[in-house]
Amino acid sequence: MAKLLRPDVNTRFAIDYNWWAQQRRDVRVLIWEHLCSECKEKLGTGIDTGEIDWVDPDTGEVTVVDELTYSLRECCSKRDGYVTRTTPIAASIFRLLIANGNSPLTAVELQERIGRSDPSAILRILLSTKMRSYYGVKPIL
Repeated sequence: MAKLLRPDVNTRFAIDYNWWAQQRRDVRVLIWEHLCSECKEKLGTGIDTGEIDWVDPDTGEVTVVDELTYSLRECCSKRDGYVTRTTPIAASIFRLLIANGNSPLTAVELQERIGRSDPSAILRILLSTKMRSYYGVKPIL
């Protein structure tokens, strides 16, 4: 019999880009909505953005990323006030996952970066329908 795994505060979560494709939705639209005003102005609607080679500062690994993702990671996420105590937690989680290169994060790690609530509350949000059906975030089991 298969063992059921129940996510806990140490389970890693990430954005499932395959889910976005299966839903025939464009994650770039949501990423654009989370850009700072300066990047939105610079990139316009975001429709005609290209790809950029991004170099991981820790490993030196080169990854091709969309210009919207690049802008969020290299500009928006580094601004004061990008994730604040008043930013909705679900939006904060999405922003942090994109800014982290969609490397999976646990509820504990997200709570430390968001700076509010507790890991159990973050886990409840991660397991909510909104995180799956609006942000495409799922546990990595």
